[in-house]
Amino acid sequence: MTSMPLSRELAKRVVALDPAGFDPEAVKWARNAIADMIGCTLLGAPTETTDAVLMPDLYGPGPCLVLGRKVRLGALDAAFVNGTAGHALDYDDTSKSLSGHPTVIIIPGLLALAEQRGATGKQLTDAYIIGVEAATRFARGVNFQHYEKGWHPTATLGIFGAAVAAAVLMDLDEEQIAHAIAISASLASGLKANFGTSTKPMHAGIAARNGLFAAMMAAQGVNGAPVALEHPQGFLEVFNGAGNYQAERMLTGWAEPLDLLAPGISIKKYPCVYSVHGAIDAAIMLHDGALKGAAQVSDVLVRMHPRRLLPHVRNPATSALNAKFSLPYAVARGLVNGAVLLEHFEDAALQDPEVTRVSGLIRMEPHDDDANDYGAEVVVTLADGQVLRQAVAAPLGRGPEVPLPQEMLEAKFLDCARASLTPEGAQAVFDLLMRLDTLPRAADLTAAIEAATR
Repeated sequence: MTSMPLSRELAKRVVALDPAGFDPEAVKWARNAIADMIGCTLLGAPTETTDAVLMPDLYGPGPCLVLGRKVRLGALDAAFVNGTAGHALDYDDTSKSLSGHPTVIIIPGLLALAEQRGATGKQLTDAYIIGVEAATRFARGVNFQHYEKGWHPTATLGIFGAAVAAAVLMDLDEEQIAHAIAISASLASGLKANFGTSTKPMHAGIAARNGLFAAMMAAQGVNGAPVALEHPQGFLEVFNGAGNYQAERMLTGWAEPLDLLAPGISIKKYPCVYSVHGAIDAAIMLHDGALKGAAQVSDVLVRMHPRRLLPHVRNPATSALNAKFSLPYAVARGLVNGAVLLEHFEDAALQDPEVTRVSGLIRMEPHDDDANDYGAEVVVTLADGQVLRQAVAAPLGRGPEVPLPQEMLEAKFLDCARASLTPEGAQAVFDLLMRLDTLPRAADLTAAIEAATR
């Protein structure tokens, strides 16, 4: 550690990042991640969760689009609603470094700010890449203790990425960025105890709004304590506790390479918590291979890293919302149906008797291989005693190591976007997203979404 306050050290690294030197592959990953998040937001736009937070009496009109709703609000309100909608169905991307969902925190504020300020698509894309770098470098200093303690890093750490990204788009200087970081430390919140409820997607909306708010306040001259992070009563001690963080890890290795490239962003193939995706892949491989129908299944053992087997994942499915966090339900769907689809997380789907039966057979056991923290093994015992095994080192979509094929990304986007857009409009919006960094105005994207909204 240096004698310079941590917030200032972080801000120094932010302003040192030069978009001209960004690897084109990182720009491609940024486009894909942003497209995936926009698709998830269009899927979440017509849900009850978004209905609940889109309260006309609380908001005034403004220049910023609520995606999929043909409503325009002020930047802060649009960031909150779009962030909540983007996480409403837990289908948005994840980051291993963050132990959470980065894009749904960073893009809602950036998109609103870009509309308000007339920013280009390249400016938005560059600010997003820097925001991801800031959030994930910050996270490296506090995870995995932060995650295991019960904080929801999407919100509690993602807010710093949102604030930095907005500050970059607003062209704030080093001192102002440091203040935005310090302000964010007082605005961070989100508890994993609320997973499986409609409060969880609000974590994303609140953090998206608050990150943008912190940058706006810093731009107006509001200051935060330079030592708001490392103070004995600052973020690191309060959120993690003494001895449970390494601040120096937040400062090393910036853009060497960019976090978008290593370990990278993971695009979800299934509309449920990412921790169980490896086990789903293994279950589907068994369904499509040696398993000749689920009726003969008498026992199922799932082995995963203990970080993936936290209490909220072990729970049975009792509602459409918490089914998204239930390993027994997701694995049973994979074994019975050979697929885990959006329709499987509707209330009526929970009544499937065969899925319920197989869910009740599933046992979970941790392994201690830290190099295999997202892989899984599924062991199925049949009624005749035969044992079938399938291991997966990493789920499909796990960042650059096993990327989701581009055609699957496009198919997912179109499947999600049709909840709000016409089919032709959805395709046109996806095509725009694939050249987002060349758009003269980022607002051209939101205008196309608004025109395509049914």
